[in-house]
Amino acid sequence: MYDRDALIAATDLRHLADELLGPHHGGERTPTWRCPNPQHAQTGRTPPVNVFTSRRGEPRWRCHGCGEGGTAIDLVMICRGIGPRDALDELARRAGRIPEPPSWEPTRPIRRERPLTPDRCRDPEALGAYVDACAATLWEPAGRPIRRWLTEERGLPERVLKVNKIGADLGPRRQSRPDGMCRMGGAVLPVIADGQAIYAQVRVPHPRPDRPRYLNPTADLAPNPRLARFRPAAVEHPEVIITEGAIDALSANAAGYRAVAILSAGYPDPTIAHALSRIHHPLVIAFDNDDAGRQGAQRLHDLLADQLRPAPCLDLEESDLNEALLAATDWRRDLVRAVMRASFRNGGRTLA
Repeated sequence: MYDRDALIAATDLRHLADELLGPHHGGERTPTWRCPNPQHAQTGRTPPVNVFTSRRGEPRWRCHGCGEGGTAIDLVMICRGIGPRDALDELARRAGRIPEPPSWEPTRPIRRERPLTPDRCRDPEALGAYVDACAATLWEPAGRPIRRWLTEERGLPERVLKVNKIGADLGPRRQSRPDGMCRMGGAVLPVIADGQAIYAQVRVPHPRPDRPRYLNPTADLAPNPRLARFRPAAVEHPEVIITEGAIDALSANAAGYRAVAILSAGYPDPTIAHALSRIHHPLVIAFDNDDAGRQGAQRLHDLLADQLRPAPCLDLEESDLNEALLAATDWRRDLVRAVMRASFRNGGRTLA
C-alpha cells in the first residue's frame, strides 16, 4: 500500500502532463494541454486543460471543455488505460519509491463510462419540454394527487421537489410526450446534467402487485445513465449519499445532503464504482436494509476501496432511506447521527 497524498505531493504534475499529453501550450505561468479524454473532440486553438492547486493544497488538472479532471493518479489511469493500483505503481516508480521492473505492459484497460451529456438523448429538446411541463403540472390543481403522494406519503419537502424538477405525468390523454417515453402517468423523476434533462423515470404511486413501480424510457430515446445526481434545496453537509433509487436520494436531500442514485438493476460494478470515485466529496452508502441491499452495499464498499475511495455504509433500522425518513421524529438530526456513526466505524471520519 502507498501513501496516496505523499505520492501526489512527490509528483510534478506539470512535468507529468508534458510527458503524457505532449508539450504544453503557452508560457510557464499559464500552460495548457490537450484533453486526455478520447471522447472529447477538441477543435479550439487553445488546449483546454490546465493545472492548479486545490483548496486542500493538492495539485490537480481539469479540462474546461468537458469537465474531465483529477489528480496525477487520474491522469495516469486515463492516459495508460490502467486501474488505480497500477497508476500508483507508476507514480511510485517515478518518485523512486519502488524499483523499475524489467518491462512494463499495461493491464487490460478499464471500461470508462461515457459522461452524462445531453447528446446521449436522441431528442433532448422534446424530453426537456416533457420534464418542464410535468414539473409545472405538479404544482397545479390537477397534479395534487401526485403531489400529495410525494409530500405526504413519501415525506419529501416541496423545495427538494422543485430543485430537482420532479413532476407529475397525468397520462397520455393529458400530457404529450416524446416517442419512447412510457405511456403511463405518475411522478416524473428526471436526471439532469448541465441543466439538461437526459433521462426520466416515472414512479407509479400505487401500482398493482403484478406491475412495476418504475417505468423507463426506451434506450433509443434516452439510454439509462446508471447514475443520477440529486440536490438538496441547500447543501448542509459535505458527504454525498449513494442510494439505490431516486426516492431514497430525494430523502437524503430532505436532510441537506447531496445524493447520487444508482438507477441500474443488479449489483454495482467497477464502472459505477469508478464513476463514483470521481466525486470529490466524502461518500456514504445507504442501500436498502434487505439481503440484496446489504450484499450490494458490501460489493460497492469493496469496489470503492479498490478505487482508493473507501465509503462507510449506513445501518438502517427501516427497510430503506425513505422509510427511515417517514419513521423519524427529526430527520435532519437522525440522518446526521447515522452518518456520524458510520463514519466513526470507518476510522473516525468519512474518507474523501
